[in-house]
Amino acid sequence: MVRRRLILELLRRADERDGSTSRVFIDPAPTHFELAASISTHREAVSREMSVLAKGGLIERCGRRLLLCDLTALELLAGDEEEQVFSRREKS
Repeated sequence: MVRRRLILELLRRADERDGSTSRVFIDPAPTHFELAASISTHREAVSREMSVLAKGGLIERCGRRLLLCDLTALELLAGDEEEQVFSRREKS
């Protein structure tokens, strides 16, 4: 759930997309504390999820900016997590 909320918040904060690229910057990059406050979670949870996204090549820190490397993949990941939650509920 935290990952989905984090991704949606990052996409919301992203600069205007020009349609020709799947990469976009957030300038300046929000702190983990700011993101945590925005999505009602702890800074530690945001740090963990940001690390997972960075290791997956989906985000990258560039100085004081944050690069969202693949918007399509991020949108799919946010949607896939929602589907996983619903499928778990149905199995219960």
